[in-house]
Amino acid sequence: MKKLISVLTLSLFAATAAFAAEGKVVSVADGQAVVEMGADAKFKAGAKVKLNGKAGKVTAVDGAKLTIQAPNAADLKAGDTVKVDKAAAALQGC
Repeated sequence: MKKLISVLTLSLFAATAAFAAEGKVVSVADGQAVVEMGADAKFKAGAKVKLNGKAGKVTAVDGAKLTIQAPNAADLKAGDTVKVDKAAAALQGC
């Protein structure tokens, strides 16, 4: 039983860690941050994300730049390095 719980925990951690990406803040305005991401980061407009651990939403995508609306966006400034994670879907019971 302990092995099963350990395997499930590690699988969940690996699945969430695989979606993390770092980027650099280009600008901040009106509760939204424009973040320059690497070319390998694939996000779509409307995607739910976490910006430095706080829930947010991608409102626009322009090449490698994402515009993210989040409550902590106003705390950021241009040049900051941020972590952007794809938000995991809520777990549903049976």
